[in-house]
Amino acid sequence: MKKLVLFLCGVCGPLFSYTQINYQPYSFQHYQNYAKAIYADSLRHTAVKPFVGGYLNPQQAVAAPDTTKSWLHRKLFQEHLIQVKKEDHTFFADFMPDFIIGKQTGTNSKTLWTNTRGAQVGLSIKDKFSFYLSFYENQARFPTHIDTAAMAIGGLPGQGFSKNVEQSQFDWMNATANLTYAFSSAFNLTLAYDKVHIGDGYRSVLLSESPYNYTHAKFSGNVGRFQYNSIWATMLDRKNFNATNTGIPEIDRQGDGAKFAAFQYVDYLIDEKAAIGLFHSLIWPKSNDPGADKVNGGLGLNGKYQPWSNVLFYGQVYADDLSKFSFNRNADRRVAYQLGGRAFDVFAVNNLNVTLEYNQAAPYTYQHRNNRINYTVNGEPLAHPAGANFREILGMLTYTWNRWNVYGQSMFSRYGVDPDGDSNYGRDLFKETSTTNQFLIGQGQTTNLFYNELRLAYVLNPTYNLRFELGMINRRQHNLVTTERINANMFTIGLRSSFRAFQTEY
Repeated sequence: MKKLVLFLCGVCGPLFSYTQINYQPYSFQHYQNYAKAIYADSLRHTAVKPFVGGYLNPQQAVAAPDTTKSWLHRKLFQEHLIQVKKEDHTFFADFMPDFIIGKQTGTNSKTLWTNTRGAQVGLSIKDKFSFYLSFYENQARFPTHIDTAAMAIGGLPGQGFSKNVEQSQFDWMNATANLTYAFSSAFNLTLAYDKVHIGDGYRSVLLSESPYNYTHAKFSGNVGRFQYNSIWATMLDRKNFNATNTGIPEIDRQGDGAKFAAFQYVDYLIDEKAAIGLFHSLIWPKSNDPGADKVNGGLGLNGKYQPWSNVLFYGQVYADDLSKFSFNRNADRRVAYQLGGRAFDVFAVNNLNVTLEYNQAAPYTYQHRNNRINYTVNGEPLAHPAGANFREILGMLTYTWNRWNVYGQSMFSRYGVDPDGDSNYGRDLFKETSTTNQFLIGQGQTTNLFYNELRLAYVLNPTYNLRFELGMINRRQHNLVTTERINANMFTIGLRSSFRAFQTEY
């Protein structure tokens, strides 16, 4: 595996009161457990994730640790495997298994399984220094739609390079590293091999945690009502690899290509109920073809409004070309946007959270006529995993009661796919030349996707998310042009311990 670099994950400043800072691994479901702490009675800077700040207690609603229990009981159900807590520093280390077995039935039938052995370590020193490292060795056999996505990318979605992609017998390693030093509330430095998510929704049309990790440095801090985040990244470009130009592909390929990116995000707290942020992106290649464009820029807005303590509305808009900023459905508009709402403790039920969200990206958004500088990393979109030429609506429900956890999700998406490799109707971000003068969402071969998922878990140890989990997924895909239908049902059961974000609803 490629060398890990130690780096920075933006600090959300004094998000919570604390004496030590800690890195909080990000996934939407994991952060739902902290909704009431994150979205308190008055708004804070919460758009940029993962958080490095005050400790978000992973005990959630589980009873406080009982020190009268035996050492073995505490290690299995309450504490980290190795745990040191001092006044000026903390340290922990855990073994992180992810063992799953299951079955896919329907259009394609196959056995599903995952065999993961992982570990994580964390260190914090006072309110100045935080370090986190996780590492996973994995083998798996995934559902058919993930096999298809992996073949198109050349790697496993959200997880990076894998052996045996063509045989759909995945074998890969992945890691996350994050090193943060807080010089003051106005200046924090993070060096990281990690993901970044900007926004308060499940998806992001600006920058999301959907693709695999990339090396970056982040400078951030709080000044009055403002928070700034400046992210400088180096990224692999799987689709534009280094080559020796012999004309023989097997010899030509000399490793993945590279490109660089800079993301700027400034958040402003208008008052206790509203906040708005300005986003800017730049991408440029390490090497380029003669005469090709040298840089790709984009602009975006992110906003949220919290009328009540348990209700949050949020939204985003992104344009990768201001000259083509428009909401005219017939125009060449390179625009994506998001509208959503979240409610916490719904119907006065503690830890019952609901999210409803709409996302849309017009055809050709995030593409570029020089695909070395399109809005991607390692063969995957940097924003929404669907790329462009889509609209979707999704709803999610999470509920935690003692050690029980329920996660439910439903999604409907309509998008357009290319009928062949030479066509470009605006979905594949690595294509450069359009083959139509129309710009309607769903153009090409219009496809409908219904995705429903339910997971029920019993949490054995919340400190490192060790749980027994039962999962059920129904995925139905209908190509309205070819009339092809794919209907798959997936059932899984496993012993899991991970905070990793791994989106599968595409």
